[in-house]
Amino acid sequence: MNMLLSLRRYGQSVWLNGFERGWISRGELQQYIESDGLTGVRSNFQSLQVAIERHEYDRDFSILAQQGMSRNARSDYNYLIVRDLQLAADLLKQVHSQTQGCNGYVQIDLPPDALLSPQTAIAAAQDIWQSVGWSNLLLRIPATQLLLPVIEHLIGNRINVNATLVFSPSMYEQVFDSYKRGLESLIQQGKPMNDVVCFTTVPIGRLDRAFDPLITDTETSFSVMQAKLLYQHYRNLCQSVDEAFPLETRWQSLPEGVKPLRLVWDCTDIPPESAWRYIPTLVAPETVMMLEPSTLLKYREVSLLPTRLTEDEQAEQHVTNGLSEISLDERVDQLVNEEMARSLNAFQQLLDTIEQKRRR
Repeated sequence: MNMLLSLRRYGQSVWLNGFERGWISRGELQQYIESDGLTGVRSNFQSLQVAIERHEYDRDFSILAQQGMSRNARSDYNYLIVRDLQLAADLLKQVHSQTQGCNGYVQIDLPPDALLSPQTAIAAAQDIWQSVGWSNLLLRIPATQLLLPVIEHLIGNRINVNATLVFSPSMYEQVFDSYKRGLESLIQQGKPMNDVVCFTTVPIGRLDRAFDPLITDTETSFSVMQAKLLYQHYRNLCQSVDEAFPLETRWQSLPEGVKPLRLVWDCTDIPPESAWRYIPTLVAPETVMMLEPSTLLKYREVSLLPTRLTEDEQAEQHVTNGLSEISLDERVDQLVNEEMARSLNAFQQLLDTIEQKRRR
């Protein structure tokens, strides 16, 4: 049994990062779905740029030029990404149907320059949602204070969201509240909610690089300890295991069948040779593991013996140990700013590559 099927056996879904057109033309995505049990993919700016440089999209650029549709790099990007998302969503639609909407998603980040205000983010999200036209599309929105209202608005308009850059339980709770208010808006409008989803993504490697040097009294990585706390919050909020939890009654007031706010462990920036330190410890039912294809290939024929991401009464204490000289919230804010800047830079490089193609 390979790694993806092993994780699936323990109730965990696996999504792969870096989807681009070659996955379709070479049949790789179909193989991942049929042979490995893959249940979701993500397109990102860097992978798309590399694929364009490898000439994967030359035919698309020729069509755009011949039909006079190529106006600028941004319009070409929109054409390419909408086509990619439609093709992937089509292949994953059976997974989406078989899992009653719990899996089978293709996800995409909004253009980073559209995230500078709630209004531009909402407009960009609505545009790509309508252009793709598939219900198993998932739009990635950073869970910043500025954009939390965007998450609420999109859910209230029945647009699926993956709230990214969730580094702490407090951020998870804020996303939960935005998701909840969006669902309550649907109730007020008399619209169905059972086919609307919201996920939260936790960047595992980025957490460790930022905080592991400050943790001196435990062998457990900071990210795994945070994951334990976040999973406890997930269970308290969505699985009704703690009657004293203050937000639980609000969740129970929703109609039956509403999707919980599931967690995605983003391990895409962990080198394949280091991934085995994390993967077995992050196995937890109803969560998602997002991996690089290179990590899957390295461990494809490995069956897991997971240690399970169980509750740990000492996790919260471990998280705070060694952090007395630095504000956790301040460091998290810095991490979010760094990731937003990195995304903006990657998107600009992608547009530059597209412009070079246009000129040729």
